Amino acid sequence: MISELQTRMAIEAAEAPDRIALQAEALAEPLAKLAEWWAASPPRAIITCARGSSDHAALFGKYALELTTGRPVASLGPSLVSVYDTPLHVEGMLYITVSQSGQSPDLLRCAQAARTGGALVVAIVNDARSPLARAADIVLDIQAGPEHAVAATKSFLCTLTTFVRLVAAITPSPQISGALERLPEQLRAGSRDPWGPQIVEQFQAVRRAFILGRGPGLGVAAELALKLKEVAGLHAEAFSAAEVHHGPKAAIGPDSPIIILGAQDVAQSSLEDVAASLRAFGPPIFGSLIPVQGVIDLPTIRTGHPLTQPIAQAAAFYRFAEALSRRRGLDPDNPPSLHKVTKTL
Repeated sequence: MISELQTRMAIEAAEAPDRIALQAEALAEPLAKLAEWWAASPPRAIITCARGSSDHAALFGKYALELTTGRPVASLGPSLVSVYDTPLHVEGMLYITVSQSGQSPDLLRCAQAARTGGALVVAIVNDARSPLARAADIVLDIQAGPEHAVAATKSFLCTLTTFVRLVAAITPSPQISGALERLPEQLRAGSRDPWGPQIVEQFQAVRRAFILGRGPGLGVAAELALKLKEVAGLHAEAFSAAEVHHGPKAAIGPDSPIIILGAQDVAQSSLEDVAASLRAFGPPIFGSLIPVQGVIDLPTIRTGHPLTQPIAQAAAFYRFAEALSRRRGLDPDNPPSLHKVTKTL
C-alpha cells in the first residue's frame, strides 16, 4: 500500500494554504482592472465556461456572483462552439473561462468566440502562458504552482479562492476580504483535525454514495463526487439538497451513504431538514457542520463566512479521499485511464 507521505495528492493538497496566501498580491493588478471595467459598464449577465473540476469551481463561482451581484450566471457548454460552431452574441457580458492547464481546444475556441462576440473574457488558469490565457482580456493566475497528481486538489481550492477574490473586487466587502485573509491559517488548523480512519473504514467497501450541498456548496459537492470516482473508484453523485427530492432519493438505501455539506447561511436549515428526513431511508449519513441527531460528524473548521466555508470543506475532504484511495489499494496519484491534462472538443 502506498503511504500518505509518498503521494503527490497529499503533498499538493497540503500546499494549498500557502498558495492561497500568495494570491492577494499576485491578483491585485488584474482584479483592479476588472473592477474598473465592471464599474464603468456593469454587465447584465455573466457566462462561465469550463470542464471537469474547473466546471465545479465555476458552479461555486456562479452562486458567489449571483448572491453578491444579483446578475444571472449561465454555464456555456463548450460544444456549442467547438462542435456546433455557433456564433456567440454576448455583447457587454462578462465571460469567465476556467481551466487549470489552459490547453483544452474547446475552451480556447469558446473564449475566442466570446471575445469576437463582444464579451470581456477573463481566464482563470494555473498557467499564465497557456493558449487560453493568451486569448483572454484579463488573466487571473491562481498561483497554485505545479500540480502533478492527476486529481486536482490545490488548484481547485485556489480556483475557488480566485472566484471569491473576483467577487470582492467587483463588490467590495470588508467581510469577504477579512474571510479571505483568515482562510490560509484556518485551512492549516483544519488539517490537524482530519476525518478520521473510522470514517475511511466505513467507506472502504462502499460502491455508491450521494453528496448533497446547496448554494456555493453545490459546486463543492460536485467536486467531492468526482474525486470519489477518480481516486477511490466509487460511484458518487452530487445533488442539491432540494433536487434530491425530485427523484434521486428513490435510489437511496442502507448501502448508499450520504455526505451533506452544511452551508453556514440561510440555506442551513434546509440542509438540516433533508438530513433528518433521509434518515428514514436507512443510509449512513455523514455531515460537515450538520448538527442533526444520527448524523455522523465530519470535523470541519468554521471559517465564519459562507463563501469560504465550502473551501474548508473541500480541503478536509481531499485528505479523506486520498486516505480512502490508499485504503482501497489504489494509487491516488494515477487513477486508471486518466491523464493530468485533458484536451477535448
